[in-house]
Amino acid sequence: MATYEEIHGKRVETFSSDPTLDSSYEGQVWFNSTSGTLKTVVTSDAFISATPMPVAKSTWHRAGTMTAGLFCAGNSSTGFTTSTEEWNGLGFSQGGAIGTALYTNTGFGTQTAGASAAGRPTNPSSGDTNACFEYDGSTWTSVNAANLAARTRQSFGIQTAGAMVGGFQQTTAAYTNATEEYDGTNWTTVTAAPTNLSGSTCMGTQTAAIVGVGGAPTAVVTMLAYDGTNWTSSPSMNNARSGAGAGGTGATNTVELVFGGSPYSPTASATAERWDGTSFTNSPASLSTARYGAGISDGSTNGIMVGGYQGTAFQSAVEEFNSSINTFTAAAWASGATYPLSLNQLGGSGTQTAGLCFGGNLPPGNPNGSNQTKEYDGSAWTAGGNLNQSKDTGSRSGVGTQTATMCINFRNDGVATPSFPIPPANHNYRALENVEEYNGSSWTNGTNTPDGEVEAGTCGTISAALRFGGNPGNPPGGPYTNSTIYWNDSSWTSLNNMSTARSGLAPAFQGTYNAALGFGGETTSPTTLSSTEEFDGTNWTAGGNMVTAVARHSGSGIQTAALAFGGSPSVTRTEGYDGTAWSTRPSLANGRQFGGGAGSSTAALYMCGDGTTHVEEFTGETTAVNAKTLTTS
Repeated sequence: MATYEEIHGKRVETFSSDPTLDSSYEGQVWFNSTSGTLKTVVTSDAFISATPMPVAKSTWHRAGTMTAGLFCAGNSSTGFTTSTEEWNGLGFSQGGAIGTALYTNTGFGTQTAGASAAGRPTNPSSGDTNACFEYDGSTWTSVNAANLAARTRQSFGIQTAGAMVGGFQQTTAAYTNATEEYDGTNWTTVTAAPTNLSGSTCMGTQTAAIVGVGGAPTAVVTMLAYDGTNWTSSPSMNNARSGAGAGGTGATNTVELVFGGSPYSPTASATAERWDGTSFTNSPASLSTARYGAGISDGSTNGIMVGGYQGTAFQSAVEEFNSSINTFTAAAWASGATYPLSLNQLGGSGTQTAGLCFGGNLPPGNPNGSNQTKEYDGSAWTAGGNLNQSKDTGSRSGVGTQTATMCINFRNDGVATPSFPIPPANHNYRALENVEEYNGSSWTNGTNTPDGEVEAGTCGTISAALRFGGNPGNPPGGPYTNSTIYWNDSSWTSLNNMSTARSGLAPAFQGTYNAALGFGGETTSPTTLSSTEEFDGTNWTAGGNMVTAVARHSGSGIQTAALAFGGSPSVTRTEGYDGTAWSTRPSLANGRQFGGGAGSSTAALYMCGDGTTHVEEFTGETTAVNAKTLTTS
């Protein structure tokens, strides 16, 4: 028997407030009795900005998925490159370099089992290459070459069952329709495509693929289907393009995505269109920056465009396509309320909406340091109680919350010189053992540490704090320490040392004494470090290396979800840590070092640094179901 819904459709339910929304509400209508409105949830298409590539470049090699992408080699303003970038859905990390600098090489497979083949090597006079390489997640290895040397070939499939089609040969100045299949060991020439192809749009597997003709020699809309043996005609795209972003599982899937590309006109394409198994339909969403280059789709409703070339300049921008009931907001730094003082080497604690800033170096003419404390509510700064050490500088060594903070050690400089920063030869400072505790209104002296170390890592709470690494202040440049001490709410105790003595490192600010994270910094040499160490309450062990070595930066978050930002020499770079590996995040607007850091990996606060008043707030990517109000217009 037919149900009520099958005969009349879904019932309209009444709620006094909007329900907790998820995908089950898509297409449903409900009545909000409080607002007196009919509401629904619908799917919408959108591109949003994501963490940019570390270097602007165009790379035709694309492989992997939306959360595990692989982009290799390519062309940049400095020439062809061997670099590999791995995308984890939030940012990039550096993979192993490929053996030969290439451009218009093609890629297929996954991030941990990828392949790269053909392309144009660094020296144009050497023609094209048929070289092939395999990637295991860290290292590229040269394997058996393809049969045809050409550029702008495109591919589909996996490392052990891939295919490569078309291309342009410099030696003959001709386009080709050649098709080759790869079994993980050897390349075999198979049935040629019915027409020449170059810079094709490829989606699918070795036995079920949809392939666009691309540009041979001009961009066209023609599409072909490949079943592992034969080529047949397939419905055409709406927009002529070559070198577009594409992906998916091919003819067996009902939703595929194509976006960007070059129509061989003065400007690249920004359009996106979707394949539903029968035909292509233009999406209302388009790229903010029209370009061609590397882009991948996950074979459903999402895709990502990475870098590329606009026709006049290489791009580093990354844009994600989502077709969803959710509204996506990209991760980003935004300006916070300007700090009342220009500071350097300040201390920080708390959260993005309940932060604390204290101490620090003052501007030129008053290098002895500040004793002021300011509280932040997410929109404005207000005065708190002053530190007791009025001539000491903070050491970025705060732990705790806005109402329960510990400042561990200070640095005193008794030189009243008008120059700033103070020349190293004039320094007469040392790290003090002093500790002060803040209760939300005033500072009181705490129990001194066994020794004085500044530019150390600190984390924990006012009753369970950890200090690790640092330097004693004088002489400048060392000696640096690998010591670790723990505060148990009654006394300081020495614990096992870090593996590497370092100063100017950053901690995961919200980490605990038995789940701490220290990263970057410099050694006595000085050599800037990229290494990370994790502490379990007993021992320090190696974590994943940072993408870029840095010192005098700041950190936020916990051991398994941390953020690193700023650093020497006044960089804007931001990186995130997932407990295993570091990858890039959106950059600061203002590069600086020696700033105060606080908050989490998705809601961080960066205060002052380099004698500035800059305050910036980081917000991680967010999603929210967007309910629409139905109207008669």
